[in-house]
Amino acid sequence: MRPILRHIPDAMEGRRTAALLLPFAFVVIILIFLTALSLGVQSNLRAYIGGESSWAKAEKDAVLALNAYASSGSEQDFRRFLDKLSVPLGVRIARLEMNKATPDHEIVKRGLMAGGAAEQDIGGIRRLYGASKYLPLMRRGIEYWEQSDGYILQLRDIGDQLRSLVLTGQRDSPATRSLLVRVRAIDEALGPIEDGFSRSFVHAFRRTTVALISMLVFSALMLLAACAMFVHRSLARGNQLQAKLIKSEERLSLGFRGSNAGLWDWDIVQDRIYYSDWISELLGYERNALTRASDAIAEFVHPEDVEQVRNALRGHLKENHVFDVEFRVKAFGGSLIWCKTRGQAIRDKRGYATRMVGSLLDITDRKHAEADAHVEHELAQVTLASIAEAVIRTDDAGRITYCNRVAERMFRRVSADMLMLPFSEICRTFNQDGDAPAPDALERVLRSERSAETTTDIYLRGPANEKIWVERSVAAMHDAQARVIGSVIVLRDVTEKRKHAAQLSYKATHDELTGILNRGEFERRLSTLLDQSASAYSEHAVLFLDLDQFKIVNDTCGHAAGDDLLRSISATLMRGLRSADILGRLGGDEFGIVLTHCASTQALRIAEEIRRTIAELGFVWANRTFFTGVSVGLFTPPPGMRSLKDVMKAADIACYIAKESGKNQVQVFSRDDEALCARHNEMEWVERLKSAIRRDQFCLYTQKVVALGEARPASDKHVEILLRMLDDDGQLIEPVAFIPSAERFGLMPEIDRWVIKNAFSALAEVMAADPGSIHTWAINLSGASIGDDRFLAYIIEQQQMFGVPLSSVVFEITETAAITNFTKAAALISRLHELDCRFALDDFGAGMSSFTYLKHLSVDFLKIDGSFVKEILDNPSDKAIVESINQIGHALGKMTIAEFAESDEIVACLKSLGVDYAQGYAIGHPEPLLGARAAQQRHGVTRSIAPAPLATWVR
Repeated sequence: MRPILRHIPDAMEGRRTAALLLPFAFVVIILIFLTALSLGVQSNLRAYIGGESSWAKAEKDAVLALNAYASSGSEQDFRRFLDKLSVPLGVRIARLEMNKATPDHEIVKRGLMAGGAAEQDIGGIRRLYGASKYLPLMRRGIEYWEQSDGYILQLRDIGDQLRSLVLTGQRDSPATRSLLVRVRAIDEALGPIEDGFSRSFVHAFRRTTVALISMLVFSALMLLAACAMFVHRSLARGNQLQAKLIKSEERLSLGFRGSNAGLWDWDIVQDRIYYSDWISELLGYERNALTRASDAIAEFVHPEDVEQVRNALRGHLKENHVFDVEFRVKAFGGSLIWCKTRGQAIRDKRGYATRMVGSLLDITDRKHAEADAHVEHELAQVTLASIAEAVIRTDDAGRITYCNRVAERMFRRVSADMLMLPFSEICRTFNQDGDAPAPDALERVLRSERSAETTTDIYLRGPANEKIWVERSVAAMHDAQARVIGSVIVLRDVTEKRKHAAQLSYKATHDELTGILNRGEFERRLSTLLDQSASAYSEHAVLFLDLDQFKIVNDTCGHAAGDDLLRSISATLMRGLRSADILGRLGGDEFGIVLTHCASTQALRIAEEIRRTIAELGFVWANRTFFTGVSVGLFTPPPGMRSLKDVMKAADIACYIAKESGKNQVQVFSRDDEALCARHNEMEWVERLKSAIRRDQFCLYTQKVVALGEARPASDKHVEILLRMLDDDGQLIEPVAFIPSAERFGLMPEIDRWVIKNAFSALAEVMAADPGSIHTWAINLSGASIGDDRFLAYIIEQQQMFGVPLSSVVFEITETAAITNFTKAAALISRLHELDCRFALDDFGAGMSSFTYLKHLSVDFLKIDGSFVKEILDNPSDKAIVESINQIGHALGKMTIAEFAESDEIVACLKSLGVDYAQGYAIGHPEPLLGARAAQQRHGVTRSIAPAPLATWVR
């Protein structure tokens, strides 16, 4: 301790000196701060001015690119437009983000860098923008900035509109010229804004420079004053300090030469070691608790490191080697601390060491960091060696410094042979369009044009000259000063992926069975042709083919034979078409052909040749030969027709007429053909019906059915539920207009389900409101629903959902539908009878009227066809038929209902014949069921249509 005590006065003198220096240091700090502030503010303002220049140039370049795109239609010009426009758009994103209370700095950084700002300037730009609300000098420039964003957004929208016009072939249209006029207007409007922005920041730069220079001058004057005062006081005290400085100079120079932490001082002659308090605290000992003798070093140095420390000390003392050693020290609690010590010996005139002073530094954190770094390095090396992509590392000259095993396999060379060779020599990549070399992404990254770049759709040549398709990613490596020191290149082999994608693309566009185009791809190509013809008309012919005898082959020989027949016919069709023609399988045994650039007369000849070829094609299966025909519909779209739906519909209609007219023939579509028009109308109804089902454009009506016999109680209230359709104008459409089309095209089951669901829902509401209002509800069913095996389950599901008692429901089926589907009708009636449901046979007498079938159909009501009832007063035969049906029905235990009771006289006659019930205008007109009026209002019905005769209302 004595050496330190001797210098306590020196330390006190040092504090006095420090007190003198503090004002001087304070002024210097202020001067440095103002200088840094001046440079920073000026740099930030220059960044804004430079950013405005980049912004203005990008805007001008974008306008030029957009004009070039409008002139050439080149996608390269449009991409250049988007690339240039991304500069002001990126700056706009950054400004909007900086306006937020808590901006995302990463978004601000990306936006400003997209706008051309240097990464090191971004922080200053952000801070200066944040301070702009408090700086009037900045506020005007920011307002100019905000004004320019609106024009940039308009320019982007114009670019999108112009692209749409160019892609649709309207490059020289008035709309395009109008958009170009708007572009020039925007460009002219942005000029003053850009000038104003630049002037405002130049003005702010000048004002700021003047202010900062004034402050620097003032600070410099303060510094000069402080210096003068310090010099004056220093000269006065110089003589007093000189002696003390001489005494402390030796200790300070020796101590700080070898130490920047704990200090030790070894008196070799006395063999006593002085340890500073820092060393005692590091090792966890009390002050002065460490043993002073040099032999005690082994007490706290790790046993494995003692010899190393002694050898280093011996080498320094005897041979004057540098004493610099790292070792582990045992702390008081038993923990190990890594230390580094350096020292310097003082020798006498004979060269013997008499004293040694050194420093002790705690390097535990560094050692742990080195260990962690080593682990990370090993993990990185193992990871790079084990990943499935080829990884190559290069230096800043593009020479290979590392590559993993995948890269060795890809290049068919060992790593040692590739080290320090230029990467471009080892790996040559090419574009997918021919053998042109791919852009050199590595060179751009190394030149700092981009920090990273990913390239797809390129390939390299393997040892056998095969193509190896790769995705290439190149990223730059930087040192602490952000200088590029090399790059990492990752090559991912996507050859198999591309093959798989090509297979998926083929499967997505081709029919799996025949290998020709599927319906989706066929219609897409046809749609493209129609769009092209709209701008430059070229005559094309569309053929719709439907095989005539395919079902016979399928049913007789099985699906394998049917599939083979389809493949054979597809191959035959392909051989007979030109390379530019389009062939596709539309579904099942239907094919489509587009004869491109083909006149109608030539198309008809080709269609006849196709029909003849298929008709003469003998298909052999299991020693049996089958011949099949084909019905062909031919349609040549007129100029201006672009609707794919209309074209396919016309060809389909013509094919249908060809099939209806005897099959194995060609039918040309003509709007003057009555059969074609009728077929077209039916198909129009199909679309309207599908839309009505989808949009819920149906409603329900009811018509009373009254009991005529006195034995029937008045409370036996009976109604029939009738269906109506609403058109797009909200007008009611009679069932006779749409039911035939629905039956022909298989839509009745879906309509029946709609009726069941909505009828049950309405019945549940009526019964809940007035349980005794109506006892019997009659609902019509179509023949298609009777043959549907899932229809019974649907009725039960809806009954359970709405809780309607089936004992109140009567299902009506026509006599023809019941006899046509006799087995299924009988099963459905039997099963629903078990659930307390009743049945009525509708339109009895108008169909086959087989009383043998009637005996086996367990129906509860016979509805006498209205064609007999309406003439019952004037036609004795009709009266006799009604009387006969009524008597037979009663004999079989069934009640009768007469339709078309349109006058009181007819009702009286029916009553006299003993008919149980009557239905017609004399009884009551159809009325909207609960919810029907709401449906009419929902679809805009403004008036009701007068009821038509009953036959037109009942299904």
